[in-house]
Amino acid sequence: MSDLDNRRTQQDARADSGDVNRPTRYADALNRYLGAAGYEAIESKRAPAEPPFAATPSTGVVVVGADETPAGYTAVDHAAIEAELRGWNLRIVHVQPRRALSSARDAGALLLERLTDRVHACSPSIAVTSHLVVGSPASLLLSQSTSADLLVVGNRHGAASAAIGLSVADRLAGHHDGVIMVVRMPGRPTGTGFGTRPVVVGVEQPGVITPAALFALQEAGLRGCDLVMLSARHGLAPAGRTETIQGVLVHHRTAATDPASALTGLSHGAAAIVVGRRGFGGHPVTMLGSVSRAMVQHAGCPVFLV
Repeated sequence: MSDLDNRRTQQDARADSGDVNRPTRYADALNRYLGAAGYEAIESKRAPAEPPFAATPSTGVVVVGADETPAGYTAVDHAAIEAELRGWNLRIVHVQPRRALSSARDAGALLLERLTDRVHACSPSIAVTSHLVVGSPASLLLSQSTSADLLVVGNRHGAASAAIGLSVADRLAGHHDGVIMVVRMPGRPTGTGFGTRPVVVGVEQPGVITPAALFALQEAGLRGCDLVMLSARHGLAPAGRTETIQGVLVHHRTAATDPASALTGLSHGAAAIVVGRRGFGGHPVTMLGSVSRAMVQHAGCPVFLV
């Protein structure tokens, strides 16, 4: 039985007691943004949202890079939801090339206005600011996010970036020294139940609460979903157990395979993947460990690098 099959068995058991439809703040917020995108809301109707997870700081800033692409819009949606869950402010940044025509800059200003209106319509409580800057996207987003508590960026590989294996998201993931969310979404709408899928975190030792695991626990608590804590490596005996930590149902799993493959597989049934970011050297490729780099490039859901 797979990890997610085990989780579904747990959910089926909770369904018998009526707990499967417990309120989730994340699903409620996701519905509003899906509706704004022109899609029919895909999550079930739920009770009023729960209060924020107690371990989250009461003030903070989410910075998101935005452009006219679907990846850009999706990144803003997810950044706004994260800001709403935490009660933090949102800063939307759009970068124009240095040689952009005035008409392009006007279009950029209109984009920021539309995105700000979109967030206000879906999440009226969020304080939103927007910034149009000129220059290199990766460098300027890094400078804009020096005081950010969370940096969010969409991920897409164009022809130019594919030639050297790096996108803006790759560069930011390699150089930003805070928490970054890389919004990898193969397509929208995302399918029924996305808002109640688990958060999955990769840990080296089973049951050990690493900084990535602590962040994942907080994220699951904010969303109101389960947490799957996966430890994977060749030679590790497959096992599983379940416990509740700070109100979050945590599924501890081990798998006898390489961690990148295991996490990539789970990512297609997860709402988010959380991994530690560990590498060496000064280049964006080597600043990420092999697992975190694989998640940025291949995961089937948004990825948090901690």
